[in-house]
Amino acid sequence: MKVSLKRIFGIILTVITLSTGIVVLFSFVLDNPVLHAVRALFVEWTVIVVAFALLLGVFNVLRTHARRIQGGKGAVYSIVLVVSFLVVFVPGILSAEQLPAGLSDLLGAWVGPSGQIVTWVYQYVQRPLQATLFSLMAFFVFTAAWRAFRVRSAASVVMLIAALVVLLGSIRLSLGGNWKQVTVFRNWVMNVPVMAGSRGLLLGIALGTIVSGLRLLVGVDRPYSD
Repeated sequence: MKVSLKRIFGIILTVITLSTGIVVLFSFVLDNPVLHAVRALFVEWTVIVVAFALLLGVFNVLRTHARRIQGGKGAVYSIVLVVSFLVVFVPGILSAEQLPAGLSDLLGAWVGPSGQIVTWVYQYVQRPLQATLFSLMAFFVFTAAWRAFRVRSAASVVMLIAALVVLLGSIRLSLGGNWKQVTVFRNWVMNVPVMAGSRGLLLGIALGTIVSGLRLLVGVDRPYSD
């Protein structure tokens, strides 16, 4: 009976994954110094693997956009991305100690993760772009709310009333005791029905995570061996 190399590799990966998962799981349950030390070692290895994965992702992005620049399709946007990446990445990984003696005094304040180049790009390029995107999102949210709050069924009526109560209860107006009742009702809506729904969603997410983890631990799902 012939066994393919891919199957052997998949079995090895399965054994490694199951062993690692069981050790980490028992390290949270049992108060054992050896298990805690092994878990800390696994965490350090994970950080190293994630760092290399991040670098591979960066190289993949640069390679993809380099191909687009050569092909001519969307070359302008690819050039902007590559140039922006190099402008931030290259000064960010440098430090004043790595520069020659003559350039260290001249460019020492400009390089590094907290240097003036990276700080300027963050304050005057990234933050304005983020503010612009969030401003545009307000219009998209308003459009989505307008479509969602169209009264077409009983559920739409309930959602519309709840949204109006929460909106009006969040507005601070000095209109006497009647308006305070709206605020009290708004707090009840947020603390009882909304909190109950949020906890139900969190419980469902937790159960789904546990089921997915158990399927990986027992070897039912093996995405790492595909």
